[in-house]
Amino acid sequence: MIPIAVSLRDMKLRTKFLLSFVLIILILVLTITTVIYKVSVNTIKTNTSNYSRFLNEQIGINLEKRTSEIEDLAFEEFRISNLGQALTQESDDNSEHVLQSREIANYLSDLLYSREFIVQAAFIEPNGVPHKIGRTFDSNLIERGLDEVDLEKVKQKRGKALWVPGSRGTLLMFKSLYELTTGVYVGTVILGVESKQIESIYTEINRLTSSGILILNEDNQLINSGGIVPELSAFFLDNRFNLNSDSATESFRWNKSDYLYTVLATSSDKWKIVQIISVAELTRGTSVIKYWTIHITIIALIAAFLLAAFLSKSITGNVRLLLQSMTSFTMDFSHKVIVPKTRDEVGLLAEKFNLLTEKISELVHTVYKEKLLKQKAEYRTLQFEYKALQAQINPHFLYNTLESIYGLAKLKGEEQIGELIYLLGSLLRESIGKKGDIIPLREELDFIRKYLNIHQIIYEDKIEVRYELGETWMDCSVPKFILQPIVENAIKHGIEEKPGKGTIQIACRSEGETLLLEVTDNGIGMDEAMIDKVMNPGNYPDLPVKDKHTRVGIVSVHKRIGILYGGDYGLSVRSLPGEYTTIQIRLPIMWGAEPDEKESHRN
Repeated sequence: MIPIAVSLRDMKLRTKFLLSFVLIILILVLTITTVIYKVSVNTIKTNTSNYSRFLNEQIGINLEKRTSEIEDLAFEEFRISNLGQALTQESDDNSEHVLQSREIANYLSDLLYSREFIVQAAFIEPNGVPHKIGRTFDSNLIERGLDEVDLEKVKQKRGKALWVPGSRGTLLMFKSLYELTTGVYVGTVILGVESKQIESIYTEINRLTSSGILILNEDNQLINSGGIVPELSAFFLDNRFNLNSDSATESFRWNKSDYLYTVLATSSDKWKIVQIISVAELTRGTSVIKYWTIHITIIALIAAFLLAAFLSKSITGNVRLLLQSMTSFTMDFSHKVIVPKTRDEVGLLAEKFNLLTEKISELVHTVYKEKLLKQKAEYRTLQFEYKALQAQINPHFLYNTLESIYGLAKLKGEEQIGELIYLLGSLLRESIGKKGDIIPLREELDFIRKYLNIHQIIYEDKIEVRYELGETWMDCSVPKFILQPIVENAIKHGIEEKPGKGTIQIACRSEGETLLLEVTDNGIGMDEAMIDKVMNPGNYPDLPVKDKHTRVGIVSVHKRIGILYGGDYGLSVRSLPGEYTTIQIRLPIMWGAEPDEKESHRN
């Protein structure tokens, strides 16, 4: 399937149009013809079903009438004879038995020769003695019927006839007889009737409808199967389809063929008429529809192919011109203006391509000029990088110089100067060093300790530093240089401006998942207006330059934390004029992670 899909995808547009038109017409024609064919077949089946039920009703009426005539004939001949009186007289005289036998013989003879379709007649006395007469030499015809029928069952029907299948194309009718005045059972009459007498009812129907008829008695025994092969009849009865007697048309499948059948029970429930119709025979006339379907499909495909060829050529004409122009343009950026043959979408696309190529040509020249400017800018950048490389010599030179001064101070016994030089060199290395932006809190505090040690040496006993730190948080990750601007602000704007000894306290604790760093000084303090100037220096353009230097550093720390971790984190200020100032830093508790790995902290 994949190679076929690739082939279809890579086909030319004209071929795709041809295949699309042909496929659409083919689907449309096949859909319409299939629907018409299915509707026609279903209509035929429905009409046939209705007609079949009507025919079954007519067959049932005629069958009831014809069999009732035979049953009435047996009773009428009995009524006009003296058989009833003869059989009810009790006598041991042989002459009386002879008289009874003669009456039975006369009764059977009258029945046998009253109708041509009666081939045998028999009478069974109450004591079981049989009497029979017939037109054929098959003496076993009645005996086979007696072997299959229980005479007691016939007697219990109280005069209603029982029909059973016979042999050699005959049907057997069993009917019990009773003396008219006393109602005493006198015997059972049996008539062998030619099957043709029943078959003639539906022979013409079978010919006209191409169907078969099954006649079943009240015990669902097959009486006659006109027009149906024995195997099909046996399959039908073995699957007990005949038990469906609601007159609805059903279907079944036999020998790879479909059949419809209708079962109708007569009003007296004595007969069941089953009509079986082959669906193949029923829809044989629909071959005309198939013939026209094939021919219409072929004609439609030819017409669709010719129309598709014309339309595809018309549509793809402008596309070919456009493709040729694109090919030429990609080779040397030279473009010849396309004159479209039509004003359809492809023609408009060709016009837009003309405009596009003009813009591209202008852009090529512009890019060429920009490329020259870029080369000049790259040259300047290389010069700046060279100068920056030269500038990198200065920090190393400063480190070495400070270390030399530190060594000379130690040699001359200037311990305080040496310590000051050492601390300054360490601060310089850490501030210019290539460490990351996120460092452990331990390193940040080491830097602040060195920074405060320098100030303690400079101010001697004027500054006292206290630390309230928990070892638990020393490995937490914090942004680099967040404490130095705050400590510097506490010294310059708090302690320097207040006489007496100043105290700076640095504390660390946690609240839930938040790390709190606090820098507290006992300087001059601030009121609300001053706190607003510290946190929002941009709102006060007239602020002295001295104040801006350190306080902008505090704002920078606050904004930096907000960018890294979100608006829930940053700086807050508490102060009481003349008493103290506390700047609190709120940070998320993180362990060795860069801030971009903790995006969940951001708003």
